[in-house]
Amino acid sequence: MPKQEKTNKIDCKLVMQELKENPYKQLNIAFSLMVIVPFLVFFYLLINKLFTLDVLIGNTGFILAIAFFISLCGYFIVYSILKNIFNAILTYAAQAKHSDQLKSTFVATVSHELKNPLSSIKINIYNIFAGLIGQVSQEQKNILGLCQSTIERMTRLVNGLLDLHKIEAGVIDVKRNRLNLAEISGRQIKEFQTLAGKKHIKIIKEFLDESLSVWGDEDKLSQAIVNLLSNGIKFTPENGTVTLRIYPDDKFVKLECIDTGFGIPDDKIGLLFNKFERLNATKEGTGLGLAITKDIVEMHRGKIFVESQVGKGSKFIIVLPRDLRSIRR
Repeated sequence: MPKQEKTNKIDCKLVMQELKENPYKQLNIAFSLMVIVPFLVFFYLLINKLFTLDVLIGNTGFILAIAFFISLCGYFIVYSILKNIFNAILTYAAQAKHSDQLKSTFVATVSHELKNPLSSIKINIYNIFAGLIGQVSQEQKNILGLCQSTIERMTRLVNGLLDLHKIEAGVIDVKRNRLNLAEISGRQIKEFQTLAGKKHIKIIKEFLDESLSVWGDEDKLSQAIVNLLSNGIKFTPENGTVTLRIYPDDKFVKLECIDTGFGIPDDKIGLLFNKFERLNATKEGTGLGLAITKDIVEMHRGKIFVESQVGKGSKFIIVLPRDLRSIRR
């Protein structure tokens, strides 16, 4: 077997594992049924005595044999063509997936290598800023402040890339427990009060059931809420509001983050959860927050939706099952 063909077959397993049904099996079943059709027609005619076995002798029988032969050849030719198309599509998809995995692994490796140097730089800049090494003038503090902001932004990017890689690779550690979602959300709101206050933005808390609980990972769900609140405050102008609403809905819990920001055009909503997608280049960010939030929500077998109107704001809706153990995989 040529090396390339062997590689393709191995690569195809990456795609086949994600398909609910084996496409080759379905193709074989479909064509097996199609091949039977001419024989069923033939026996149907015999049973109903529309002609006798004598008809099979002579020119008529020869013509029928030729017709059956052509029919069967046609089926097998079409089957061969479709199977080649299946092979090409699956091979292309597998190679694309494999390439994406290689890129993801490379990015994760580089990010991991950057994490320690960034932490070291961050600590040293803080020590200089605090005057632990010597007296620092106000002008020097201003410059160091800019350096700190840049390091913080780079650290968020590195951490985001590492989180995304762990989620995609399926190696992220998930610890599911019974959690009070209102309590977790309340803590995150308190952490954002200072940031919101700088822009005179009011954070409104609407928890219709303070005892509402879900089955999930506290750290991951906290991160998803943080990303939504951060996003809402970032894109809401001064004197606006960001509302975090939680309420039960049958066997699910709905969490809504509603802002009075600029809104999102309809043709851009589909891009929101793409990696590195930044709809507003003037706003600071990595473009990973919503992508990670979507992965976290889906990790909990939930859904995330967006409703937005330009000039009036946006609403991000997360729907989570109250008890993951009752949801079939």
